[in-house]
Amino acid sequence: MADQKKYTGLLAPIENWLSAVTEKDLIKGAGIVVVTGLFAAGAAYSSAARIQIPSTASAVVSTGMISGIAAIGAFVVTLLGWVFSTVIYHVGAYALGGKGALNRMFALAGYASIPAMAQELLRLINYSILGQATTPTIGGVIDTILNYFNVFSIIGLVLVGVAVMINYGISWKRAAIVALLPTIIGIAFALATRQILGGRMAANATSGGLSFNMRRSG
Repeated sequence: MADQKKYTGLLAPIENWLSAVTEKDLIKGAGIVVVTGLFAAGAAYSSAARIQIPSTASAVVSTGMISGIAAIGAFVVTLLGWVFSTVIYHVGAYALGGKGALNRMFALAGYASIPAMAQELLRLINYSILGQATTPTIGGVIDTILNYFNVFSIIGLVLVGVAVMINYGISWKRAAIVALLPTIIGIAFALATRQILGGRMAANATSGGLSFNMRRSG
């Protein structure tokens, strides 16, 4: 653990702040994640509420049903994302020679999700108050990757990297690798899902005589 780096400059206050987080702050960290999940659920509900359901399907599903499912899904995904990401940080850090407490990493990961909480709050305001909505699309590889990197996610990655370095006593380079692991896994999963859904949509379009543009990778 001698290669651990002490940050200076702009990152020094971040290191000082996260260094004060201990296993006793697990409840606070979990609370931050829960609030993030609630914001995400509210944003998903408001966005789904604006989906126009065809009259032929209105007898089977309703806007309220879709909105409820979207909200529950967003909340559950947020919580599971925190759990799985933290476990990945822990396993990855140990694989690279680090040693640290899993419970403290859960707390640190919760604090590091504050940028995500701010993002979900803005999404909630955008969808529920401003009335903006998004249309689900299947983008290309570049679009998929860019969806994982924005101002909030980049700040979150920096916080996670510092947290991993602090908790496991590894170098900043190794901590950066560990911090990126869940994102890399998420991108790979999204691209795989895109290929599956894209192939099925293309097949349906061909068999049904529909015509629409779809980019294929490779």
